[in-house]
Amino acid sequence: MSDAYQDVCEDVRNKAMTYFSQGYNCAQAVAMSTVEMLNKGQTDGIRQLAAGFGHGMGAGCACGALTGGVMAISLLLAGPDTKGFDKEIAEAAAKLHQQFVNEFGQACCRGLRKKFSPFKNARCKEITGTTAAMTMELVLAGKKKKSTSVCVQPL
Repeated sequence: MSDAYQDVCEDVRNKAMTYFSQGYNCAQAVAMSTVEMLNKGQTDGIRQLAAGFGHGMGAGCACGALTGGVMAISLLLAGPDTKGFDKEIAEAAAKLHQQFVNEFGQACCRGLRKKFSPFKNARCKEITGTTAAMTMELVLAGKKKKSTSVCVQPL
């Protein structure tokens, strides 16, 4: 990863942790910070869309940071005509899930809270920041892949 990519990933990590500290849930913090960085600050609807995904969707299941990352990947990689299954988005979402599990050992919110800190989710802020950085890296890779034309040949 280039220095520019690393800087952007670090910026999104810090922004996500700031949002988390301001009271946004983990899904909101990841989705908003990632979309904001690449969508010129436009996060209309993201905060509301992600509101129900924090704290494992209220049930303790899938980690909200992970679901927020998948939301950001979908929004930033989908084209205006994306409909149904999109292989590139599905692959990026699967990569995020695998990286998340590799990093934290599982994707279950309840299990993560028990594993890392039973005291007011102290590690959730760190998990949120790390997930935002992983998400940004995957989005940047997907955008780079899309901008490389295989049809245009040099003259």
